[in-house]
Amino acid sequence: MMCAVAVRRIRPDSYEQFRKAWQHDPWLPKYERAIVLRNEDAPDQVLTMAFFPGSQAEYEAARDDPDTMRAEAARLQRISQFEEAVLMSGVFELVEEVLPPAGT
Repeated sequence: MMCAVAVRRIRPDSYEQFRKAWQHDPWLPKYERAIVLRNEDAPDQVLTMAFFPGSQAEYEAARDDPDTMRAEAARLQRISQFEEAVLMSGVFELVEEVLPPAGT
């Protein structure tokens, strides 16, 4: 499982426009889901995560598809008008999932 993560500081009062611009269109192939989180203490700080159920090599192959690259470039262009800064961005591989003990 691979996870693309970004933390952005968006312009004040622009969450709804940012969220619409952030939406993958078209949805990237093989991404199973994505989540958007806002910082409770700083609501203009937004964390986004998109989950890809495959290996690093499969993720890179999907990401490097020319159609995917064009769609992602357009999406990042849409987002840019609502961003003040990208605080962190990266792709992470799930190495361990920690769950509560059974019966909890």
